[in-house]
Amino acid sequence: MSALIRRVAIALLRSALAVLALGAAAAAPAAPLTLAIADTPLFAPALIAEAQGYYRGEGLDIKIVHCVNGKRCLQHLTDGEAQVATVADTPIVMAAHAGSRFDIVATFGTSRENRLIGRTDRGVRTVADLKGKRIGFVKGTTGHYFTNTFLVFNNIDPRSVTMVPLEAGEMITQLVEGRIDAAGLYQPHAHYAAMKLGNNAVVLPSPRFYTVTANLVSVPAAAGLADGDLVKILRALKRACAFIDEQPMQAKATLAARLHVDAALIDASWSDYDYRLRLDQSLITGLEAESRWALREALVPRGPVPDYLERMRLGPLRTVDQRAVSIVN
Repeated sequence: MSALIRRVAIALLRSALAVLALGAAAAAPAAPLTLAIADTPLFAPALIAEAQGYYRGEGLDIKIVHCVNGKRCLQHLTDGEAQVATVADTPIVMAAHAGSRFDIVATFGTSRENRLIGRTDRGVRTVADLKGKRIGFVKGTTGHYFTNTFLVFNNIDPRSVTMVPLEAGEMITQLVEGRIDAAGLYQPHAHYAAMKLGNNAVVLPSPRFYTVTANLVSVPAAAGLADGDLVKILRALKRACAFIDEQPMQAKATLAARLHVDAALIDASWSDYDYRLRLDQSLITGLEAESRWALREALVPRGPVPDYLERMRLGPLRTVDQRAVSIVN
């Protein structure tokens, strides 16, 4: 075989292999969209949308990853293990200061669910009794921001207490076993702690100084996630919010079954929540306030407050409900 014929044969073989590879790629099914959802009542619409089949009803090929809290869900997204996640405001702030890239798509719930619970056998009966005590919190979560703000709001110098960072899964155990004297908790952990402590628990009064937000975030638009997929998720969440509003008893039962908790526990805190789709200017204001707190407490690297407006992905929610967006850009 001459050199020319050999070169032609090799070129034809390479072309054939390229065609086969393209065909195989076309035949391979696309990977499902991965959504990380936190298993707490704050994110009820996302959980109920899954239980009711609303995501697949919108035509989504979707994989759900469940997380202990929104901080972990956001980590799934920033680690490349999910394209969309549910997360509260404080983890958004921490991740933004760390340089993580993601878009904020919508808020679908708000709450005043955080509680500061103390042990009466450690002398904690009023807010003033917290001085000198060991207070547990989950670092980088709304419980962290709430606990610190609670102390400042009540004129208690955070340096006058011992702040004990713990994982979410160990907070109740540490409090019940007496290794800490009090804890700043979000739901359902606050109710569990109070229940386990019984008469030894005191739930300290919490004025309305902080509203938690439940948010949907996604990988940046540049990563290739289409607005259309986010629109479908938002439509599913909107259906779930309507279900919660129109059939609250069924919604509470669905959520209790999904979280494997007693329905009475869900019912006890139900009035703390407001579930509806929105993107308000107040979200940006709140994130900026938390950024200043994180910088003041040296919880994040020194630097400017992130541009949260630049992170807002307004198009998908405007497609679903134009009136739900009140952010000026």
